[in-house]
Amino acid sequence: MKSKLEETKFLKFLADTWPPKEIIKFGSWTIRTSDGAGKRASAISLDGIWEESSFKELKTLLQKMNKSEIFLIYQSDSLIEKELEKLDYQIFDQSFIFEIAVEELIKNKPPPVSMFSIWPPLQIQRELWGSNGIGEQRQAVMNRVIQSKTSILGRWKDNPVASAFVAKSGDVAFLHALVVDKNFRQQGVGKALMQHAGQWAYSHNCKRLMVVTTAANTAANNLYTSLEFQLVNKYHYRIPKANI
Repeated sequence: MKSKLEETKFLKFLADTWPPKEIIKFGSWTIRTSDGAGKRASAISLDGIWEESSFKELKTLLQKMNKSEIFLIYQSDSLIEKELEKLDYQIFDQSFIFEIAVEELIKNKPPPVSMFSIWPPLQIQRELWGSNGIGEQRQAVMNRVIQSKTSILGRWKDNPVASAFVAKSGDVAFLHALVVDKNFRQQGVGKALMQHAGQWAYSHNCKRLMVVTTAANTAANNLYTSLEFQLVNKYHYRIPKANI
């Protein structure tokens, strides 16, 4: 693994490029609310030191808010990880953070797939996202981004075959919501889209392109590894056992 990406920087990248609907600061806790937009925009993180009394107060607040307990754990040896383990909170969605230097990504000629940077996304992209589990709530996250951003549409022989979303945070471009039509996978479409994302990042003065994927997403992990992305850290979520 490459030198680890700091948690504060990672959370800043997420806040800029995949923002929740609302952020609530409660003592040392950061509560993200974004119902239906997935864990990335709805997780709770601890910004300071674990305190049992503070955790109990947080649980009371979450019950009043009718909000699910989804804790983002960035450091597997942290005190919050150990305490939630004792309380039988289960690990969910172990995830990998990959990055690559933009100049490294765009050095090779992309496969013969037409890619277009488009904002706002076309209806065909929204349908492609929707059919691959990225529904209206997740698409609404993209609209909330105030940084430089774009969607990417991939076409092959007049067929819309792929879609993704990219946004900028400082000198980092972060790619989210990559989907490839099931009938066009294993044909270089994902690689072409990633290289187009690199071109967009380069034109917006970004030095690095970053992505997140779950450990279970073998296809995505293989894609990023084949493009020589570097693993810079891991994280996961913990949720109450009863909610699994």
